[in-house]
Amino acid sequence: MDINKAYEQAKYQLEIEGFTLNEKDEKVMKAVASGQITREQLIEDLKQGVDTCKRLP
Repeated sequence: MDINKAYEQAKYQLEIEGFTLNEKDEKVMKAVASGQITREQLIEDLKQGVDTCKRLP
């Protein structure tokens, strides 16, 4: 499954749960799915209040 399709499926599931995603969310989710960053790195950024998008290309 390609990253875009996986993202769309995850987005749909989150919307069913009442969440909405923005462009930054999409960029970060795709970065994790493609291996640009790990889930652990994302979690650390979230804990420290770091904008993960700033470190992505």
